Amino acid sequence: MAEFLVLQHEPLEGAGTLAEEIRTAGHSFRTVRLDQKEKVPADPAPFGGLIVMGGTMGVYDQGKLPYLKEEIALLGKAVKADQPILGICLGAQLLAAALGAEVKPGEKEIGWVPVHKMPEACKDPVLRRLPENFPSLMWHGDHFSLPQGAVHLLATQKCGCAGFRFGKKAYGLVPHLEMTAAMIDEMVAASRKELAAAQVEPAQILEDSSEYAEPTEELARTMWKAWVGLIG
Repeated sequence: MAEFLVLQHEPLEGAGTLAEEIRTAGHSFRTVRLDQKEKVPADPAPFGGLIVMGGTMGVYDQGKLPYLKEEIALLGKAVKADQPILGICLGAQLLAAALGAEVKPGEKEIGWVPVHKMPEACKDPVLRRLPENFPSLMWHGDHFSLPQGAVHLLATQKCGCAGFRFGKKAYGLVPHLEMTAAMIDEMVAASRKELAAAQVEPAQILEDSSEYAEPTEELARTMWKAWVGLIG
């Protein structure tokens, strides 16, 4: 059985349903809390896979948050070692940066939006079971182009590259498919000022969550199970 490494940047952005599927598969995980000044491991080799969660910071904040540079270096090593990698939101941006793509601020996209599966995703071993269009929570303002050599998997109206795969095991996904309804409730409650500044109604996110969160969780669990199966 393997131990996964989870890099967490914010108190409310843990591994959610992904953690549950890791346990269900008989594996374990170690969470490094970067928000609590825990250190980024220098070597991915001891771990069965690398999971990098979301956060309010950006790839371009490496000057004031040196651990972001350390994460990019760790992701680069994991890519070269062909280890399973999953970057979610900020994690996807860090993975894209590790692969040479530029990440920069753009139009904010916050709330439940339709996500479109690109043609290559229909035969992807992890995403192929997802429907062609499905709702997911998006919560980001930074964007990146498809890294060179990567496969384009997901897009939204505002986010041209919302998901990609590099090689056979490295995935960057901007949608917050890991979040449960309870996690979304907590995040909305803690983000009232941010939502007001972005002119997003918290009540609308919560209303949409009551309709979409449970079926989206089920879709995500199927996807995580397939990703965890990439070990070996």
